[in-house]
Amino acid sequence: MILQGKKRRELNSLDEIFGLSDEFGLLNVKPRSAAPGKNDLIASRFEEINQFIDQYVRLPSEHGESLSERQMSKRLKAILEGSDHATLAVLDRHNVLVGSGLAQIGTSAPPLHPEDVMNIDDILDGDDLGMLDLGDLSILNITHVPSERDMPDEVAQRTKCADFWQFETIFINLHADLKSGKAESVRFAENWQITVGDAFILNGVICFVDEVGDEHGRGEHKDARLRLIFENGTESNMLRRSLGRALYMEETGRRILRDRDGALAEAFQDIRLTHRDRRTGVIYIVKSMSNNPALTQFSHLYKIGYTELTVDQRIRNAERDIAFLEGPVQKVTEFECYNMNPQRFESLVHGFLAVQRLNVDLVGKDGKYYRPREWFDVTLEVARDVINRIIDGSITQYRMDNTTGQMVKKNRQLS
Repeated sequence: MILQGKKRRELNSLDEIFGLSDEFGLLNVKPRSAAPGKNDLIASRFEEINQFIDQYVRLPSEHGESLSERQMSKRLKAILEGSDHATLAVLDRHNVLVGSGLAQIGTSAPPLHPEDVMNIDDILDGDDLGMLDLGDLSILNITHVPSERDMPDEVAQRTKCADFWQFETIFINLHADLKSGKAESVRFAENWQITVGDAFILNGVICFVDEVGDEHGRGEHKDARLRLIFENGTESNMLRRSLGRALYMEETGRRILRDRDGALAEAFQDIRLTHRDRRTGVIYIVKSMSNNPALTQFSHLYKIGYTELTVDQRIRNAERDIAFLEGPVQKVTEFECYNMNPQRFESLVHGFLAVQRLNVDLVGKDGKYYRPREWFDVTLEVARDVINRIIDGSITQYRMDNTTGQMVKKNRQLS
């Protein structure tokens, strides 16, 4: 072998090669680290026992509540029965290896012969050194997660209707009207309102809205509890939006539309004016003056609403109120309400003009989506005519033509 460098030198043996200066440490070989042996494992297990005693000031019990404590008790028995205590003496800060340590935790059972192992318990009981230990199970402990989900104050429940006898005639008439053609069932539309007196088919069962509770929430999220009577003699207090969602999502969910001749006449007979009438509020019509592109596409956009205040007071903060599309409005007309239920009057107007209701999703100034409920794409002439005919009761003779957006007289001829 010839070594290349400043001076040529021949090396004839390994001793001469290894005898040279190894300035780069190429011949330095690090000794392999020894794998942890049995004593290291036992020392680690013994230290876990020390930490248990530090925390609970007692030896682990073979009858402890936790699996880890029972396993520690088995390991300690195995350690105490072993003869090599010298390596653990330096770790025995609680003098477990001295004196009556073994007596304090009881004697261990003799080891099982392999042929005596009959079930999994025999295998686990013979694991004195904890070789089958599952390790740290703290990762399975659920933290930072609420133990209970927030639930609504009241959950809708089906209960027996104690006064069902009052509603039996309603369901009999609904079935008769559906059979004769005076009423029809139509697919439930997403934007349809749910008011007192409405009837639906939910899961094949006719239900009737008897009451609508106080409203809560704002905008599209406004909601209320219902008293919903089912033809099978039960009732539910489900939320209005929950009923609407169920009817819309279910393929067989239907709304029952009845001939308004008799129904509306009965509904309006309690809102006729008399000389003794008392003012209860105002039905008003205002026009949107917003320059929002989503709204300017509608040539006739009016809000028909109710207030117990004056109209000027109600629209004072229109540009900050989603009820007025957060934009300027112009008062068009108003109708004084006397000695009647103005909310019911308002719902009748909205029901008659349901197809002309504004069907768009808008984004409020707070960044939240909402859908207007009291705005209609209808001419002012039609809006006024609807209100006047509701007041005089002649509305039962008319219907809305969905194509022209005009009110037309019903065909009274029966086939």
